[in-house]
Amino acid sequence: MTLPFRRRHHDSESGHDRARTLMSDELLAPIGEDDEAWLARHVDMCAECRRDRLDYGENREVLRSLRESPPEPPRDLWARTSAALDREARQRPAAAGGGSRQGLWRGFPLGAAAGVVVLLVVLGSRLMQPLAPPSATTPGNSAVAVVPTSRAIEPTPITIDTNTEPVGFVRTASDGSFEVVFSNVDEVCPSSVPECPPIDEEPARPVQLASKPSKMTISPHADQLVVEPGDALGPSGRILVVPVPDATPAATEGPSAGPVTSGPPTVEPSAPASTEPSDQPSLGPTPEPTPEGQIEIASGVTIVGDLAYSEDGKWLAFSARPIDGSAGPDLYLWAVGSPSATAVTSDHRTYFSAWLGNQVLASRVVLDAVPAASGEPATSDEPAASDQPLASEPAASTDVEASPATPAPIVGHPVSFLFDPASLTGTDLSRPDVWLPVVDAGGRVAAYWSGTVRSSDGLSWTLDAGQLVLDAWSTGAGTPAAESTAEPAVTSGPEETSAPLGPTGAATPIVAGQTGAFRARFDHQGTRLAVWVAEQAGDQVGRLHLLVVDPEAGTLGTTPSPLQEEPALAAFSIDDNRLAWVTPAGQDGQQSAVKILGWSDSEFGEIQTRPGEDLYIVR
Repeated sequence: MTLPFRRRHHDSESGHDRARTLMSDELLAPIGEDDEAWLARHVDMCAECRRDRLDYGENREVLRSLRESPPEPPRDLWARTSAALDREARQRPAAAGGGSRQGLWRGFPLGAAAGVVVLLVVLGSRLMQPLAPPSATTPGNSAVAVVPTSRAIEPTPITIDTNTEPVGFVRTASDGSFEVVFSNVDEVCPSSVPECPPIDEEPARPVQLASKPSKMTISPHADQLVVEPGDALGPSGRILVVPVPDATPAATEGPSAGPVTSGPPTVEPSAPASTEPSDQPSLGPTPEPTPEGQIEIASGVTIVGDLAYSEDGKWLAFSARPIDGSAGPDLYLWAVGSPSATAVTSDHRTYFSAWLGNQVLASRVVLDAVPAASGEPATSDEPAASDQPLASEPAASTDVEASPATPAPIVGHPVSFLFDPASLTGTDLSRPDVWLPVVDAGGRVAAYWSGTVRSSDGLSWTLDAGQLVLDAWSTGAGTPAAESTAEPAVTSGPEETSAPLGPTGAATPIVAGQTGAFRARFDHQGTRLAVWVAEQAGDQVGRLHLLVVDPEAGTLGTTPSPLQEEPALAAFSIDDNRLAWVTPAGQDGQQSAVKILGWSDSEFGEIQTRPGEDLYIVR
């Protein structure tokens, strides 16, 4: 039971303290109109305070209900308590100096003391006594009394789909090393439970990381991590593939027995061309030794944004720029089992967004003019050479990289595209000004930034004018696949198409307020959308939202959002029936923890891990 005067320690957000004070005051007497209006606005935006307000009201009703059914003490409780107090008083002689505890106790009216004890005992026994049937029957048909236990009544947990993938995260072990932990989540606690037991964990899998990673992801089979190590000065400029041991390292027959020690499994997809453009950073080995069993797939670069495996686990995609800041990001692909990743663009303005099946969704910045909104993809007269941008690049005279010290902000227009890693061909989306789109697995609905981007140096780009929206998605049915070429090229598609490719234009804003950076992901069914929003680009802590989606209509559902404005670190994961994130250190006066929101139909509940250090969600 959560009492109205419960509060969090070390909460730096004075708005939460004011809200809890007003919530407590309104239980005793009406609050002022201004306070009532402020509180209504606050709880509408703050999920945590909204839950607290509901708890306050529930606890008030529980306490008031005690007046309707006053507890009945045992008939001999008063006699036994009074006799025990008198006996105790006679056995303790008064000590010298009347200020002793014995002297004070002897002077205290025994009747009043006994009354206090009786009230506490009865109330405690009634509140802690669980609901139980009055009797049970033994196999011999003899009735026996059921003895109540002292365990508190607990609401029934909410059961969620056990087919959901385990929540995976990396943390610092007790000896300072790093380990991967997986937790199966099949039950969560209702919001009315203030203290829920921590989630069960599988045995940890130790991994060899030389330092705290700055970026990380895990393969679909959970057998390798792709890590960009960091240090006190920032990213190291190396991207490593680190093997993850099996959860049960005991030796068994078969090739999969025991921990992985010889690097990632080798598959044979069609790898990108190995010839590197002359202006790309070197991907060769660095002077630093690579730990045994690990492979270095890139060096001299740092990852920009997210990195992720394809759905079939054969490819890894990410954007990266030179570690020295001499150029902007390009799109890289790594075929699992190949020695290194390859840059498939060279415009230095391409950002990886997400995978749509086994194709890459990415965005690039165009500076010369807004792409025509004619419903046709942007055109390219001929395939781009290996040392040229994909398509629709500005003339050399407008290339801001030649003069990075431009005083006024540079405004760019996004062009997003689908890229096939097997054929090294891509197709522009039909609509302009679509930045970092994310599409549900069914290809029905998309979330993206609708608007422009800006830069102060022409190298890194952030959100400019626009808004974060939800939109229906068109697969461009009837469009034949683009021709395979030896080098990456964006095709213009056929002359006639039955439908445009990409968002349909029926956009609905999904998050209000200032947006400096965002991350969006759908669950597998496309009925839930998780959106993390930061007010400023570069912020590590933002606010996490979970929205209910109608994928068939391509709009938000009518069910209210079950999670709003939840403080969270940028990395999170969503699966059917659950959302996992890392809480910021210092929240509620605690270390960070992995928190999970689970749901079944319209019921929602939460559970979390034990607090820890350097937590990072990987699944």
